[in-house]
Amino acid sequence: MTDALVATLNRAGFQPVFLPQTGLVPPELYNFTSKNHKPLLVRRGPFSRYLPQAAELTVHRSSLADISHQRSSSKGLSASADFLSQCLACLGISGAPKLDLSFTGTSKLVFAFHDVFSLRVDPADIDHVLTDLDLGAIPDDYVDRGFLHIAYEYAFAGSVLMQREDGHDFTLQGDAHLASLVNVGAGVKARLADSNTISFDTAEKAELPAFAYRAGRLTRDSRWRFYPEETYRSGADTVQQPYVLRRGIVLDAETAG
Repeated sequence: MTDALVATLNRAGFQPVFLPQTGLVPPELYNFTSKNHKPLLVRRGPFSRYLPQAAELTVHRSSLADISHQRSSSKGLSASADFLSQCLACLGISGAPKLDLSFTGTSKLVFAFHDVFSLRVDPADIDHVLTDLDLGAIPDDYVDRGFLHIAYEYAFAGSVLMQREDGHDFTLQGDAHLASLVNVGAGVKARLADSNTISFDTAEKAELPAFAYRAGRLTRDSRWRFYPEETYRSGADTVQQPYVLRRGIVLDAETAG
């Protein structure tokens, strides 16, 4: 079953990704492939590197209030630890944080991203620079098979919230008690936001990895074309929805080379 948070991101046109890398600024070029029989995104790098001259592409920062506080599906303690580890990676924590969640006093937990914002380039700006696109050594087969796409918006979160599914309080005696049970390392602070919410917060002005992106499919016939939306038939109606490469899952990603 698709996680509720992933479904929310998909409806907003976002592909959730696990790419623990900071400094991501759209637009960027990706190709889709597989590794060990699992789907994989490969980040080729800044889209501007495939243009002969520097393009004027303005990056806008926006709040994503509709995604903040959207809760995940409920998860058992083992699945919660795995999910929280991935969320913490989206806050810049790498390695293996100490996450013994038995102290929560419940078998089910839910999570949400908070302080969510995005960096975005308007797709129309990309349309106007495609005539000069040169993919260099990227195989033509990637284009012909529809494996290339351009990420034009990245989503970031300043904190991750953890709550009991039943909404009851955690049995903790303050932040010092919490710190003795959960150790996430430098860069992120775990605190009791209130009696039933634990917040994992990044340091102010920290450089964050993205946890999701919006993208458009890149194709070529007589010229380059960019499709940030998909069109399909539903009965007698023609329906448009945002382009999402693989709905219902979080994709692993790595940087080429």
